[in-house]
Amino acid sequence: MRNKLKELFVIICILGATLQLRSQGYIVTDGVVYVGYSGIFQGYQIGVIQNPTNGDYTAFALSPKSKTPPTVYTNTFSFSYFLDEGVRVFLVSSNDSISLQPILSHTWTELLYPNSYVFTNGIPFYVGLYTGYTPVNGVYSNPLFGWAQLVNNQGVIQMLGGALEIEGGGIYAGTQNIIPVPEPGRLALTALGILLLGFRRWKNSSS
Repeated sequence: MRNKLKELFVIICILGATLQLRSQGYIVTDGVVYVGYSGIFQGYQIGVIQNPTNGDYTAFALSPKSKTPPTVYTNTFSFSYFLDEGVRVFLVSSNDSISLQPILSHTWTELLYPNSYVFTNGIPFYVGLYTGYTPVNGVYSNPLFGWAQLVNNQGVIQMLGGALEIEGGGIYAGTQNIIPVPEPGRLALTALGILLLGFRRWKNSSS
C-alpha cells in the first residue's frame, strides 16, 4: 500500500511539472522559412508552420507590383496567402508583444488580400505572425505566434530572420523570448499543492 502511495506521489509531481513547463511554450524549429520566389503567387513566399507535429505549413506572399515614387526599385507589393487556415500578418516593430490581446485590440496594421503595401528599398521591417487551426472570427485554436524580419532588396523581398512559438502566450518580435502563460502554470501548481496537502493528511490519518 505504501509503495502505491509513493508511486502516486511521483506521478502527481511529474504531472505538475509537465503542466508548468507546457505553459511556458517553446520555439518551433524552422517555424518560419523563406521559400523565395513562387510561381503560384508570382511573388516572394514565406512559409509558417501550423502544426510542428506533422510539419503542416501555410504561407503568405508579397508580389511585386509597381514603383511608388520616389524610388528606383520596385517598392509596392501585393499581399496574398494560402487558401487553407492561412496566417494573419501584421506590421510590427522590434520587441512588440506578438500575442492575442494586441491582435484582438487591432494594435497593428494587418496585411490583407488583395491590398498592396509600400516597403522602402533597403530598410528592414518586421511582420508579426499568427496562425493555427479552425479559425473562428480570426481567432485560431492551437495558436502559434511568431515574427519575420524582411527587407526589400532592390525589388526582391528577402528574409533576415524569424521565430515561431507554440503553447506559450506569444513572442517578442525580433527575439526568441516567449511570453509565458502564467495562469495555467499557477493553477497547476495550486492544484498540485492541494493534492499534496490532502495526500499528506490522508497518509497521516492512515498511519
